[in-house]
Amino acid sequence: MYYLKCKHCNHLNEVKSEYMVVCGLCNRKLEDNFKDWKVRHPEKTFEDFQREVCLTEEQVKKGDLSKPAGKKNKKGIIAGAIGALLMVLFIGLLVGEFIKTYKAQFGDSDVPVLEQQWYTGSYASGVSLTTPKAMKSAGAMLRNQLPEEVQALIKEMDVYSYSGYGMDLAFIFSEYVPEVGKADLEGAAEGALNELKKQRGVFDFKNDKAYAQMGNMIGIVMQGTFVKGGTEYEFNITIYADGLKLYQLVSSNKKGDDIARGVVRRIYDSFKVAGHEESKTE
Repeated sequence: MYYLKCKHCNHLNEVKSEYMVVCGLCNRKLEDNFKDWKVRHPEKTFEDFQREVCLTEEQVKKGDLSKPAGKKNKKGIIAGAIGALLMVLFIGLLVGEFIKTYKAQFGDSDVPVLEQQWYTGSYASGVSLTTPKAMKSAGAMLRNQLPEEVQALIKEMDVYSYSGYGMDLAFIFSEYVPEVGKADLEGAAEGALNELKKQRGVFDFKNDKAYAQMGNMIGIVMQGTFVKGGTEYEFNITIYADGLKLYQLVSSNKKGDDIARGVVRRIYDSFKVAGHEESKTE
């Protein structure tokens, strides 16, 4: 017998079927449901899911409600930690300094942004993005901020940023050395989200998570809101993993700003990686 613990109400749900998606007590979605797990592990079965994700009857009887051990290899966790660190640098360094420089150089046009002819640029690892103006690279600046032991795990890294029309956006690309094993999508997503939550002055944090696919790449899309300095903001964190490569697109804007929302939507809709199909969110 296997169980899934609901992260909202802590109820233990007996896992009898692969179709169980919501908690039997609070009726909220189970974050570790088989449907979402299968997207990330298409080669595995429901029985694998029960063994690798669920709690056993023996664990429940002993009161050991931690997940089964040994699911993520150490190298994968390192990759996720790097993803979290890049998020810290994006929020703390880019927003604080690089974006100020960008605004000083370019500013905003008087022509309504959604009526302008935008710039379509090619960025790291075959990424194509359309933005009001070309994004600028800050990868070297960020990489120099990383500890030497972390730098040694990165084969290539670049960061591009754009700020204007009420929104801030960054595209972060990183490719790890073969010793890492593979980029840890879940670790990077969880790390990025946790670091955003922990930023000084951030509270009333709310978010939803969904899985996406672009060609043979699996991705995670996290959208939500938070309050900082008395202002409520919206954010979007979209991450795709492809072997040793990790693609992160991050944006924020004031809640209710329709112009900023339009800019964000158009940029995300333009996001493509060479060799992969258009993304589809579940």
